[in-house]
Amino acid sequence: MALTNKKNFKERSFTLFYCFWLAAIGFITVMLHDSYYGVAAVFIMLAILSVVIWRSIKEKNALKMVCDFYEKAHRLNDLEMLQHEPDYKKILEVVAELGNFDWVVLFLLDGEKNSFVVTDSVGIKRTSFSNIRFDQLLEEGNEANSDSVNLSIKLLHYIFKKYDFKGALAGATLSHDNIFYGCLLIGRYDEELPLTSEDNFKLDLLSDQLSICLHNYQLQKELEYRANELAERQNSIQRELEMARIVQEGALPRTLPNMGGLKIATFIKPARFVGGDFIRYINGNNPNQLGFLIGDVCGKGIPASLVMSVVYCLFKEKGSIESNPSELMESVNISLKEFLGAGSYFNSTALWGLFDLEKMTFKYANAGHDFPLQYCSSSKSISELPSTGTLLGIFVESKYGTNTIKFEHGDKFIFYSDGLIDFFEAKEKCDDGYKYLIDFFKLRHDKTAEEIINEISKLVELNPTSIKDDITASVVSIE
Repeated sequence: MALTNKKNFKERSFTLFYCFWLAAIGFITVMLHDSYYGVAAVFIMLAILSVVIWRSIKEKNALKMVCDFYEKAHRLNDLEMLQHEPDYKKILEVVAELGNFDWVVLFLLDGEKNSFVVTDSVGIKRTSFSNIRFDQLLEEGNEANSDSVNLSIKLLHYIFKKYDFKGALAGATLSHDNIFYGCLLIGRYDEELPLTSEDNFKLDLLSDQLSICLHNYQLQKELEYRANELAERQNSIQRELEMARIVQEGALPRTLPNMGGLKIATFIKPARFVGGDFIRYINGNNPNQLGFLIGDVCGKGIPASLVMSVVYCLFKEKGSIESNPSELMESVNISLKEFLGAGSYFNSTALWGLFDLEKMTFKYANAGHDFPLQYCSSSKSISELPSTGTLLGIFVESKYGTNTIKFEHGDKFIFYSDGLIDFFEAKEKCDDGYKYLIDFFKLRHDKTAEEIINEISKLVELNPTSIKDDITASVVSIE
């Protein structure tokens, strides 16, 4: 905006000057038209005006040339020249065209070979030059300093001495952001056409633009390298996660127990590739008994899945149909705490119970897991199965109690992890997902266990947003 205002002010000033000068000429012509002095004054004023106009036009043309030169010089930054490998031939053609040079040669630094490499040329055979080692340059001077700027100066001196050039010759170093890339040599064949200060100005500007071009190319190559490296790492992580998911799915139940009098349906959805929720069914010698385990390790992803594997294995090692729920829970808690160590922040919820169809009872111990819900068919009411102890892996001395509840034919149980509560709160935008689950379960008391789980599965799978926590749900129906 400031430049535009300044330009407009200058144009208005010239316009006022021309108007004033023409008015003065007109005034003198009218007042002194019969006088020789008046005629002479008019001619002098017209001559001065012509010179001013000529200089103004020349200045505008020069300014236009500079602007055009700058605009064309920025073509060296064209990213199309930097795709895959830089088109050095095309870049040097632009340099030769804009600088009006007969030939251009590009030497690039090769740090691994300790030499300057003839990369490309325009207007002169590339074979006219050879690669130049650093030690050749250092032999040419008395200085032992081998920094990049000193090497580039020595390179120019070396070429001027070694090669017999006719006509004008000049060179410029190529560096940007304290990174040295090489040297640019330019020349003219006509010995009567020396390089002027304007030519040197063009060379400096073009070498700066070429340095930026090389710098951008290096940055692009580095970004491509980093992107490929990250992609390889990502693929490796994806493969490892996929293997972890396969291993975890192998540990979880693939088929549901076939037990007369009980119908069971289960849904498990990790928030990521692997999760911290687990569930297990245990059959014993008595066909009327079924052991049931469900739990949730704090956290998500790989750390939670590793701890989940430990907790799952501890229950599998120590648990059986005959196990007393409270004693089993205490034993697992001690072993888990010893495994995690005193400084660990990991912990796990768990519920271990036994369905007994002969006694029509469910005996369980609950270590801080979400309260399961029981639908009582006779009273058509919902009751919760409260916790009987603290989370696993926090205190070695934790104690756990055992609860025994009665059930009847037609009753239903729903076991779940807190991810289901969080899902309902997010999807239904309600403040209390637990209350929503109670209503959800009660309204579907006449549906089968499979129908209820299928409905939950569809709600989760068809939800457009990603879930934030692992979701596990299991419905047990007393037939």
